Amino acid sequence: MTGHDDIIHEEILQAALRLFRKYGPTKVTMDNLAKATGRSRSALYYYFKNRDEVFQAVLERIPEDIAAEIRVAVNAAANLNDKIYAFCLIKINTAYAWKRVFSAMEQVMSADEISRHTKFIDAMHKKLMYLEGGILAEILSAQGHRIVGSAEQDMLVFIISSGVRGIRREVYEYNDPHDAKAAVQLLSDMVTKWLQL
Repeated sequence: MTGHDDIIHEEILQAALRLFRKYGPTKVTMDNLAKATGRSRSALYYYFKNRDEVFQAVLERIPEDIAAEIRVAVNAAANLNDKIYAFCLIKINTAYAWKRVFSAMEQVMSADEISRHTKFIDAMHKKLMYLEGGILAEILSAQGHRIVGSAEQDMLVFIISSGVRGIRREVYEYNDPHDAKAAVQLLSDMVTKWLQL
């Protein structure tokens, strides 16, 4: 695709996300999408075969966008502790924001529709875990602290990711009174101290 095609592709995905959020993926037609983008329906078919392909493209893009946001925060952090903290906090914030998007979608979808799109959501989750694992592995591979083997590193990535998901779920889904930022700071401090032993 050319640069112009990339811009149109991006416009279609952004419009699709807004429509999917408002109406649910199965209620959005290519006609709706054409109207939302100010393009003809036939023009959309140059970029996507059908609505499900658009939905899949939106879902495939979400993990990359989240990972990019996390990477920016991690790269801006000054030291190991700050990098781990930035990773955890951005992961919590983006997961919470996207959970609201998916909840809004599911509210307008039937059980059958939710079931049909579960495989896309599962694939998106796996891709996100892979990308986030790569970012954590880069943080943990940095110089200045003890070197961990691949098995330890894999376990540490698992512990950090699971800990962050647990904190988010308890605080934002179950209204636990603990402060998410303080919990993330403690998790970051514990990992950093362990790495510096």
